[in-house]
Amino acid sequence: MIEPYILKQLEEIVNKVDLSVIPYEKGNSIRIKHMVIRKSKHGFLVYDCKEHKQLASLYSKTGAVAYAHSLIHKTGREKEIIDLDNTIAKHHVDSLFFKHTLENSSSDVKREVAEHRLDISLAKTKAVKSQLMHYILI
Repeated sequence: MIEPYILKQLEEIVNKVDLSVIPYEKGNSIRIKHMVIRKSKHGFLVYDCKEHKQLASLYSKTGAVAYAHSLIHKTGREKEIIDLDNTIAKHHVDSLFFKHTLENSSSDVKREVAEHRLDISLAKTKAVKSQLMHYILI
């Protein structure tokens, strides 16, 4: 059985959370308060439903959510988020190139170099995504 004191604390925590700021998926879009994120051919588009206009086009879903979150909370980190998203785009394209080289190269040296560079690109992509997640969670 749960003690009333713990239930009271849990209720206070739940009441303090602004549920409109939590991202949720609806149809083919992600909604955060008055922002909508939609997937396009070239990445993810961020729209402001209040002003009925597109605000940004980002490469990754994580970057788009971080960008919308930054606009809602007025942190002023939109430029940093766009730069981080561009870094993700660069390393993702690099990793695709290195995977292709690994699969199709006949030279052992080329394959080994591509494997090392693929590991570096994947590690940098993971590090940048964790930075973006930090912007979402603060």
